[in-house]
Amino acid sequence: MEIDKNQCIQIDAYVNQVHDKQKTGAGNAKTAKKAAGTDTVVISDAAKRVQEARHQLDAIPDIRQEKVAQLKQQVESGTYQIRAEETAAKMIKESLINDGLK
Repeated sequence: MEIDKNQCIQIDAYVNQVHDKQKTGAGNAKTAKKAAGTDTVVISDAAKRVQEARHQLDAIPDIRQEKVAQLKQQVESGTYQIRAEETAAKMIKESLINDGLK
């Protein structure tokens, strides 16, 4: 088989193209590594509002000490009165709400 000059030029062009791709590929890998090291997080306005509400809820104490002290005093003095109908109504309401959430 005889190889002429045109075929040599085409082979050289192909070899150069392969070398260029390899160089570009190495550069892209380096760029990808740099990009991976600079991750950023963007929080939406809605998420910021939820986060702020969560902080405000966390600031509210779980136990209302004033209410506990008042009830404790009433129980100790014998003046605490249980309102059965009101208590039962609240229990039923709470039960219905919880069942609706399931």
